[in-house]
Amino acid sequence: MANIGEAGGGGSDRDHAELEVRRCRANLASGDLAHAAVHLGRALAHEPAAESAYACLGELADAAGSFEAACELFKGDGTSVAPGNAAAITALLPGQGRVSDAVELLGALVAANPAKPWAAAPWFSPDLALSLPEISIGQAVTAVWKAIGNPAPPETARALTPWLALARTAASRPGLRADVLCAASALARRLGAHQDAIDWCRRAEERDKQSQGVASQHTLIMLGYAYRDAGQPSQAIEAWTRASARKPANADLMLDLADITFDQGDFAQSQRWAERAAALNGSSPKARAALLAAQFRADGDPVDLVADIAPLIALADLSAAHPDSSYIRRCVSRACDGAPWLRMVPPPTEAICASYGELTRIEESGEGRIESVRSYMTSLEAPTAMSLHRARFPQASIEVGPVIEPDPRVPVTTEFGSPLWSYDGTEATATVPPPSTAALEVVHTIATGIWADPLVAYDKAAGFGALDTTALLGLLAHMPAPREPSWVAIGREHPLNWQRFAQVWVCVGILHHRTDEPWPQSARRALLLRLLFGPEDWTVEAAAFALCVSAWRFPAQRAEVAEVIGQRYLHAAKAVGRRPTQLHDPLARILLICPDVDPEIARQARTALAEEREAADATDVGQLKESLLRRWKRRKDG
Repeated sequence: MANIGEAGGGGSDRDHAELEVRRCRANLASGDLAHAAVHLGRALAHEPAAESAYACLGELADAAGSFEAACELFKGDGTSVAPGNAAAITALLPGQGRVSDAVELLGALVAANPAKPWAAAPWFSPDLALSLPEISIGQAVTAVWKAIGNPAPPETARALTPWLALARTAASRPGLRADVLCAASALARRLGAHQDAIDWCRRAEERDKQSQGVASQHTLIMLGYAYRDAGQPSQAIEAWTRASARKPANADLMLDLADITFDQGDFAQSQRWAERAAALNGSSPKARAALLAAQFRADGDPVDLVADIAPLIALADLSAAHPDSSYIRRCVSRACDGAPWLRMVPPPTEAICASYGELTRIEESGEGRIESVRSYMTSLEAPTAMSLHRARFPQASIEVGPVIEPDPRVPVTTEFGSPLWSYDGTEATATVPPPSTAALEVVHTIATGIWADPLVAYDKAAGFGALDTTALLGLLAHMPAPREPSWVAIGREHPLNWQRFAQVWVCVGILHHRTDEPWPQSARRALLLRLLFGPEDWTVEAAAFALCVSAWRFPAQRAEVAEVIGQRYLHAAKAVGRRPTQLHDPLARILLICPDVDPEIARQARTALAEEREAADATDVGQLKESLLRRWKRRKDG
């Protein structure tokens, strides 16, 4: 075996390929064809488009005496063939007159590693599609599209550009079979060629009508996918509805229709399609998930929280029973879409937040530094918000009106520990020290985006489990300012929103604190109940939500969690009509997403929210989906 110096540890794939080609030629010169093939296979594995490798392959075939003999050099032990060797065999097949076999084999090779530019080989050309048997085109293209994501990642899409060109050439053939046109359409829509995908399926429908008088269900299904991926859901629904009439027993098609009508906001129709899917396949967890999601949304607007939460909790339980099902997880998330607490923390409504925002705007605009300002507040507000304002603007003086019963400063109970805040008159002071730099880094890392649903929130908050009690409470009482640009920008529209949002993340993170301790005697339970029953504050709602998440995740806790959140809500409700309270509304909404809540307490919460909505000139809750969620997404995308 000829010896060529080893390449360094670095170098590009092309550099490595060229080195292997040189080694191959050295072995050819010495007559060692077996080792020449080894190096050539490695060269093609590094760089499937290397022209020098294919030129060397021709030299190897000449030395072996035939293309067939050269192929044998790359087959190894016959049990498996390395990708580079398979590429070499594929390139040798056309020389044997086996072009269709070469295209089919290349399709299989691409399916095994789609991101590699295997089709950049000089023997592969779109014009091959003009003479290939239709069945070979269909099999090769099908192998490719089934192996890639939808849409294909950019790197993969670039590598598959020659395949899209082949599909376009094939589609130009008059009378091409409908199934081949549909296969080409499936590839095109994954590669972003949406109009091609639609046009080819339309032609497939015409071919079906010519050959059998009516479009096949398969063609209509593929046409629906082409329309869906092109952002034309109404046309997709029309195609799939026609397809459902061809073969009413297709449960997967019923699920597709349930999904797309759900995404269009037609929850009643989605429920009907999901019911048909479940009737066809009653044991299908996917059909059950689609039905539960549609039932929850068809029952009422989750923003208004008039819907019965039971289907959503059943859906969460189904997801827990099938943890590997991405479809069921997606059903949970889309059922929660847009709803306060299920998807996002509502922005704070305290007047002190507006003051914080205005003073911040003045300083950041260059109008001048706030030297002193005196404000009057008619009622006491959340100590978290007050303390953040005081920390940012210590020169600001805030006078608070008389405190009206029930006194918001007084904890409901201290059975589970002392309050997070102590009061000197109307001024609250944290009873815990500030957190460490390490703890601050944890909250900045985790509290970066809204969650898809409460179960996702639970999973993403796991990083807080590394913090001790002092650090967790310190974060809650001394929350830093946001540093992520998206949240900084949102803070200009909703001052102190991130701090409130981050407190919720911390409380959900408390669920991961000392998880080795049984729940009834655990520190995490005691911490959350300590916060829940503390003075009126954002941390009360944050703790309530965390307990609700735990009830979603752990059914054995539901009875107790429903009871304690119900107790805290009833205490907060005493203030309604007596004095201003920002705690009632968010706590009521958390109560209504908690499983197993006393129906009478839930009815009281719904009634209070409805009365509050009717009395308001405009509702913050009704604006959430249009403002916070969309603004957050827009900031992130920009």
